[in-house]
Amino acid sequence: MRLRHKKWAEPLIEANRDIALLDDDIFSLPDFNELELGSGCGDFLIQKAKANKEINYLGVEINNIAFAISIKKLVNEEDRPSNVHFINTDAHKLLANLKEESIDVIYLNFNETRKKKKHHKRRLTYVTMLEIYYKLLKKGGKVLYKTDNDVLYEDSKEYFKEFKKFNYTFIDDYKELEAGDVMSEYEKKFRSVNKDIHRIIAIKE
Repeated sequence: MRLRHKKWAEPLIEANRDIALLDDDIFSLPDFNELELGSGCGDFLIQKAKANKEINYLGVEINNIAFAISIKKLVNEEDRPSNVHFINTDAHKLLANLKEESIDVIYLNFNETRKKKKHHKRRLTYVTMLEIYYKLLKKGGKVLYKTDNDVLYEDSKEYFKEFKKFNYTFIDDYKELEAGDVMSEYEKKFRSVNKDIHRIIAIKE
């Protein structure tokens, strides 16, 4: 989905730099337990933060307009949670600067397909990415993945099988939300037109 430029985006970000993090903040991040890669317009993490005040969340989004929308939503929340931040940067850059065994959960929700084979290595479920997640997760930590894309799901299953180190579960048709799970804006859209949602739960043992 292409997002149009918003005139209010830059002033809003500058006015809320306590929650709207940028490239320069990578080396001074707030404490967080759970991380969403590709946080989009923020619905998923804002809901998670409101429901789990004891957990600190960080969402990373490279699209600056989607990032700005997530900040706007957070600022406008009536019961604004203080346990969530968003950062506008490349996920690979962020991951390279995180400490090993520091994260409890990594969320991957409806990320880009990257259809061309030469771009598959940039997929967030590719084997080299799974190695990075494995190092960053604490023992018992999880990768929680959701997609509506049948091809990407099947490819992702093969990536997890190839990597081998995770204890994984594949849910081909994720009909009912598990306890504690919430829907992103994309998931709500896909479910409204009866599109199958696929899920992978991977645990570091």
